[in-house]
Amino acid sequence: MNKLQGLVFGSLFVVGCGTDTPGQSGPEVLPDLTVPPVPENGVQIITPIVTDIQPGSDNEICTWTDVILDKTTDIRSTLSFQTEPPGHHVVVYYTSVHQPAGTQRPCSDTDMATFRYLTGNGTNGEINEAPGNLVFRAPAGSQIVINHHYLNATESVLKGQVALNVNFADPGNYVPSGAAAIVDTAIQVPIGASSWDIHCELQRDLKYWYFIPHMHRWGSHITIDTTHAGEKTRMFDTIWNDAFTFHPPEKRMDPATPMILKQGDAIDVHCEWNNDTDKVLGFGFEMCVGFGQFVDDEQLGNVACDGGNWVPF
Repeated sequence: MNKLQGLVFGSLFVVGCGTDTPGQSGPEVLPDLTVPPVPENGVQIITPIVTDIQPGSDNEICTWTDVILDKTTDIRSTLSFQTEPPGHHVVVYYTSVHQPAGTQRPCSDTDMATFRYLTGNGTNGEINEAPGNLVFRAPAGSQIVINHHYLNATESVLKGQVALNVNFADPGNYVPSGAAAIVDTAIQVPIGASSWDIHCELQRDLKYWYFIPHMHRWGSHITIDTTHAGEKTRMFDTIWNDAFTFHPPEKRMDPATPMILKQGDAIDVHCEWNNDTDKVLGFGFEMCVGFGQFVDDEQLGNVACDGGNWVPF
């Protein structure tokens, strides 16, 4: 049996459109989980409790909700709360490969290959709102899936849970926001000081309105460079600290005047770590990422460059 199997149990609870509130008929809620008011125009999702999160474990959990969209739907923002420790992030995906509502299990590569990214949040009280006339768009027939990540760096067995508000856009004319990740899921961070480099050449034009670096607690330094029309520009040269794991430095541009990178331009990410543990850290416990969101006015969809190879995201 996979060591992550058996971590999850319980039932999904979804509250819609500001008319209902969680009550005695709702799910069991961990005492340290904040549950915000239900959105007026949207849904609230409370995941089943994730149990038996072992010390030193890295757990990516996927929960299929009962939110199946009957039409193309624009999401204006999301608000998430997650128990921490060991909560790390909450990501909202959509999928056309449906599972019974409330299905919750460790995410597999097969699962993730069917998902398409919508929006993501940190742990507690973070709002991710699309600026200007941008929205996070999901097609008709999509089932909403929540990916919640738990990293237990303590010596105790812990539990985890998520409360998420999904706020729909009011009627209007909107442009979808896309996501692009520069990443390498093959990273291996040895004991002691080390570094890693990722080089990606763009396969299409991207109009970035948002960009961040991302590492975890053993990160010490990250740089991100863009090369446009042969000219290199340093976006980030950051001495890393623990607080940046959840609240990294960021660059935000007006979607009307985004940072434009063209097909054939490049993004380079250089990461350095000081691994003071007694083991090699794989992807999940450590990361080396440049993550951006862009104006997807051609509706081409999300992309990721994983170790130099571009794939749907």
